[in-house]
Amino acid sequence: MSPPPQPLEDVIAGLEAQRAFLGDAVVDAALLPLRNKLAAMAPVHVFEQTLRQVSVMFVDIVGSTRFAQGLDPEEIHAVMDGALQCFTTIVQQHQGKVLQYAGDSLLAAFGADRAREDDAERAVRAGLAVLEQAQLWSHEVREQHGHDGFDVRVGIDTGPVLLGGGVDAEGSIRGMTVNIAARMEQTAPEGGLRISQDTWRQVRGVFDVEPQPPLQVKGRDEAILTYLVRAAKPRTFRDTRRGIEGVETRLVGREKELSQLADLFEHLVESRTLALVTLVGDAGIGKSRLAAEFENWIELRRGFVWLFRGRAQPQGVHQPYGLLRDLLCWRFEIQDSDSLPQAQAKLAQGLGRVFGDEADEQIALLGHLIGLDYSKSPPVAGILGDGKQLRQRAFQVAARYFGLLNAVDGGPVLLLLLEDLHWADEGSLDFVEHLAGACAHQPVLLLCTARPALFERRAGWGEALAAHRRIDLTALAQSQSRELVDALLSRIDAPPPMLRELIIGGAEGNPFYMEELTQMLIDDGAIRTDGERWSVATERLLQVRVPATLTGVLQARIDSLPAIEKRALQQASVIGHVFWDEALAQLQADAPLTLPALCRRELALARDKSAFDGAREFVFKHHLLHQVTYSGVLKRHRMEQHHLTALWLEGRSIERRGEYLGVIAEHFERQRMLAASANSSTDYTDSTSPDPSPH
Repeated sequence: MSPPPQPLEDVIAGLEAQRAFLGDAVVDAALLPLRNKLAAMAPVHVFEQTLRQVSVMFVDIVGSTRFAQGLDPEEIHAVMDGALQCFTTIVQQHQGKVLQYAGDSLLAAFGADRAREDDAERAVRAGLAVLEQAQLWSHEVREQHGHDGFDVRVGIDTGPVLLGGGVDAEGSIRGMTVNIAARMEQTAPEGGLRISQDTWRQVRGVFDVEPQPPLQVKGRDEAILTYLVRAAKPRTFRDTRRGIEGVETRLVGREKELSQLADLFEHLVESRTLALVTLVGDAGIGKSRLAAEFENWIELRRGFVWLFRGRAQPQGVHQPYGLLRDLLCWRFEIQDSDSLPQAQAKLAQGLGRVFGDEADEQIALLGHLIGLDYSKSPPVAGILGDGKQLRQRAFQVAARYFGLLNAVDGGPVLLLLLEDLHWADEGSLDFVEHLAGACAHQPVLLLCTARPALFERRAGWGEALAAHRRIDLTALAQSQSRELVDALLSRIDAPPPMLRELIIGGAEGNPFYMEELTQMLIDDGAIRTDGERWSVATERLLQVRVPATLTGVLQARIDSLPAIEKRALQQASVIGHVFWDEALAQLQADAPLTLPALCRRELALARDKSAFDGAREFVFKHHLLHQVTYSGVLKRHRMEQHHLTALWLEGRSIERRGEYLGVIAEHFERQRMLAASANSSTDYTDSTSPDPSPH
């Protein structure tokens, strides 16, 4: 009897594990039909409604009616269906989801199933790939049918939508974001890609764009800014720095940490030993800014420093040795668009000057590990079946390369800036620790940045290395926040206190949040920048919304939670920015069991004292986190949970009824308002975050 067939998931996992040995091109070609088959075998299930931020993409084939003249229905179907299937594959490769087809167009969403911080970037890359593929497809059509072919338009917007529900639950999507994305597509030139301001804010610095005149969109009172995307920028020319255009701010509140880095650097220069430093903090807390300031400090001191830079990407966990690859590609200027021979030539040039006559073997081993195909090279071919040996030898090559740089260039200090380690794959993390051990007696500074999530994956990161130092970055103190806000608003004469407190209170000591809130106020017209000195439209300050950039970061964090923790966090958001375990149990009996985990993840914080005896009191770490969490709760769920919260507060505050009467009334009023609009189709627009807590 023949053995049972191997599950497709196992086959796919096995191929992914061989990526470093077979190369990206071979693995991707083999995986595509397997993934399509796996998707077709997926069981049908009920799609629940969800509220979330996504990047919506419209693709429309232009001139299909003209093209169809002279073709019979079967030929038209083959061409159009083939093109749409090709575009669908591109969307899926970029981890998007096609929700609807309509004749010669499709609608896709990125972040529909699970938010990722780079959803907008994935959408734009997919749009560019669609345009490129459309040209090839159109050329093939001209060759086969003798017609002019066709063009494609693509439009993208990022914002809140309601997914699911209705007769087409799987493909249902509602919201102003859909209308804006459609308008982006309709006004894009043939063969072009137009994106909205909200999308551009999330991908700025990654693509070459051309600003367009303000565009009027039905349903929006004011015209919106849009951009035509021309191409992705080469790796070495990307500029993804944050900040407000026209405003320069100095480093605030990190003087102590900068001094620590300077002292460590001076010590390793004198002792000729390695230091591994991990800067740890939440998204936007200032890790990259501190690292950049440290780079500036190094440039001002005498001495030769070799700089290497690598950054893990959100999808990096599934790309073996992706951080090591990025490190070498940045140094040797290997671009994503380079052909395999071009990439291999640049790698050979970079490594050859160090390894000399023995370079061929070293280049093949290290190159194959990072995904460049050297399978026919004798040093690699002989050990292709032994992944462990290939990895070990390639690690030794990389460590030796960094060590030899000292001898070749007169003993410089090496600075390896490795950012976003929380997204790095396990192999890359292993390499960093291997390098730290192998170069322990070399003047090397491994400066890493990471979010606390790294330590959820690797609780003992760096502990086995005596050279490791962990530096935790916390939120800015109130005085430091005021100093930063004063710098951000420096072009406004006497900023209104309401404006300053809005930014400080909303960001809660997070520099990136302060910058993004300020930029959102500018984008929404609350801060007017049409002049050397800026002005404030005070009446608009009450209409501030959570910036899409921050929504994406926070939503991705929420979506990464196990389902039971995510549900409990959403239920807590209805209770308020401050909530109690006993009130949470009123909404769902087992929800309080998740609170220790939510506190460990630093999404919620336990308070030492509670307003109610016998009930533990908790608070959301950020007001913005509370807002984004609450905005993802459906109206019908909010309505019930506001009612239950009000009843709990009534029962708990009998002796202090006057103190909590306003809070109770607020929950009942929320319930009433939600009930009144329960049959409305505008669920996606009701994202107002209540904070009925008296604290």
